[in-house]
Amino acid sequence: MKKITFTSILLILSVDCFATQLIYQPVNPAFGGSYLNGSYLLANAAAQNDHESGGSGYVAPTALERLSNSLQSRLMSQLFNDAANGGEGYLLTDDFEINVVNEDGSLIVHITDVLTGETTIIEVGGIVDDSVGG
Repeated sequence: MKKITFTSILLILSVDCFATQLIYQPVNPAFGGSYLNGSYLLANAAAQNDHESGGSGYVAPTALERLSNSLQSRLMSQLFNDAANGGEGYLLTDDFEINVVNEDGSLIVHITDVLTGETTIIEVGGIVDDSVGG
């Protein structure tokens, strides 16, 4: 019995002698792993990829569409600048009807979607009219 106890204690103490620290080694070569793992990781990623390879589906706008967008942007910019300076304005595009009113220093913008009839009202306060003397 003493021999078995002594042997078991000796065995338990000897296990600790062979323990070493765990060292992290990255797998991905981009983070310091072995370069030999690159093709394996790429093959796994390709196998898991469920996206269609048909492209993004983006169609570049034509020159006429770019010109139309540019003109609409310029007109809206001019409309808001005039309203900020005390004026009022109205703009009708293919998609929206925009009415801008400056009431006592508050800029009120009524945007109506022509197709659905939905109306959005945006009110911006704090616009000070420079033409009023003080």
